[in-house]
Amino acid sequence: MIQPDPLYIKNLRVDPPLILAPMSGLSHTALRQLIAEYGGCGLYYSEMLSARALPLETPDSSPWLRSTTRERPIIYQLLVSSADELPTAIEKIESCNGDGLDLNMGCTTALITKRGGGISLMKDLKRAEVIVKTSRSATSLPLTAKIRLGWTLDWDTLKEFCMMLQDNGVDAISVHPRLKQDRFKRPARWEYIGRIKELIDIPVIGNGDVDSPEAAMRMFERTGCDAVMIGRAAVRCPWLFRQIAASLSSHVHHESLPEPPDAYNRFVSLLETSFEPEYTFPLLKRFTFYFAKNYAFGHTLWRLVHNAGSVAKATELANEFFSTQTPSPTNGA
Repeated sequence: MIQPDPLYIKNLRVDPPLILAPMSGLSHTALRQLIAEYGGCGLYYSEMLSARALPLETPDSSPWLRSTTRERPIIYQLLVSSADELPTAIEKIESCNGDGLDLNMGCTTALITKRGGGISLMKDLKRAEVIVKTSRSATSLPLTAKIRLGWTLDWDTLKEFCMMLQDNGVDAISVHPRLKQDRFKRPARWEYIGRIKELIDIPVIGNGDVDSPEAAMRMFERTGCDAVMIGRAAVRCPWLFRQIAASLSSHVHHESLPEPPDAYNRFVSLLETSFEPEYTFPLLKRFTFYFAKNYAFGHTLWRLVHNAGSVAKATELANEFFSTQTPSPTNGA
């Protein structure tokens, strides 16, 4: 059985080496707190934060910067298109006592790429290099970068990009091994995680298609990655990190799965205490889209919540649904 060592990103210890991915509209304080309550997650990433807009946020009141002591360690992810945006944005992150900084170099959303952010940086090596150098000179915090495979499947170009990141002070790379046009349509190419791991000396974090303890074990074994990062599957099953951590330990665990209705209602409570009312319903709808996959008729739950018009009504309808439905036997497994 694989028992991976703790991950070190510069001086930041991540144990277990299981990481919540940055996801827009999802990796906020409410979800992070819910996952922390179940346990098993060694590092939390924020959702992507605009480097241009971040200086206008107030750490004590901003829902996007807010975190609790349970959500530690935490790395804040920056969406950046120009190095000029970085110094004040990094100052803001340091004022929040963030444990690290991540550069988003993999987002494929059209609006982001048209503005020069996300994966657009992977086809502009010189601009990306300036951004990395500026980030490294602006902070002593651990610095990571999250990438995809690029715009086309070109190993030489990808290799050059990864070496550039390492040579300019990035402390770890998260690899989501899909191309820009793949989005989530095709299986992740895990073999490229392994190739990048063999290429560079800094830690490599694998991301993509890990939705069970068995899949996490396979990723560690097949790629040699230093840590596993999980995104959408952790929204569907916030207890997934606990299950994986148990499977990686030398102890035998016979824990029963949490009840999905309890997790859903706890998430609603955390949303309402973490966000102003105008944010809670949109965030609940986004969460429900993934969480509903715990049920064979999850599309019905999603439709009920989507059309509810308020958190109170959505919660009422969701609990009516839960009272008549049984979670799929594979949820979280």
